[in-house]
Amino acid sequence: MLLLARRTFGLLIFLVIWEIVTATGLVSPDYMPRLALIGAAIWAFVTSGDFWLNFFATVQRMLIGLSVAVVIAIAVALVAARFALLRRALEPITDILRSLPPPALVPLLIFVLGITPALFYFVIIFGCMWATYISASNALSTVEPVQVNTAKIYGLTDWQILWQIRLPAAMPEIFTGIRLSASVSLLATTATEMLLGGQGLGAMIYNAGFSLLWDQMYALMFIIGLLGIAMNFLVAAVRYPLAGWQSRYSAMGAAA
Repeated sequence: MLLLARRTFGLLIFLVIWEIVTATGLVSPDYMPRLALIGAAIWAFVTSGDFWLNFFATVQRMLIGLSVAVVIAIAVALVAARFALLRRALEPITDILRSLPPPALVPLLIFVLGITPALFYFVIIFGCMWATYISASNALSTVEPVQVNTAKIYGLTDWQILWQIRLPAAMPEIFTGIRLSASVSLLATTATEMLLGGQGLGAMIYNAGFSLLWDQMYALMFIIGLLGIAMNFLVAAVRYPLAGWQSRYSAMGAAA
């Protein structure tokens, strides 16, 4: 609750600064509309059925792409943690591929996949998986040796140690990667929609910007920002039952 209050306070400060800048004319209202105009544009959007079709198209692509990316990244990280040679072999490949901006793949993928849902999902999955894989790989390979050695004393196999010791211990750091991947999924989705058009919030921003409808463009940017906040809360909600023990133990240690 305290964290939510702090974030709300920070957002209010941002909005106050925005209003001061626009009201005093420091930036031309042609390029930075007043909050009242942006609010009116947001209201026009949320009361329009066409907006919700685009909104849910973006959310669907983002959630499906992120979910598949997380599953692939954790699965590869688990195998790489079991076989150190594979993990070392993947390091240079990961360094190269994670540096590529996902939208840069679109021109090539148009010829391979066409302008299809598969293209959207490939770009989103490609962009999302690296943060989760790197976090999971690092966390799985740096689990406390005492835990691993104790498990070996009790006769656990390497795979049992991986599933029962290393994976649970690595969960907090894995969710840090998932949180980063969630942000990337929103960026990759909207950027791809801007390039390909069709349905989606990214396509709506592109059309509004090139039609010089600044109030609509900023309204869509605010909506996407709120969607990013909602994604963070969703990841936090999933994290709590799986890795919330770290926060609880940290609180206990601070209280002691």
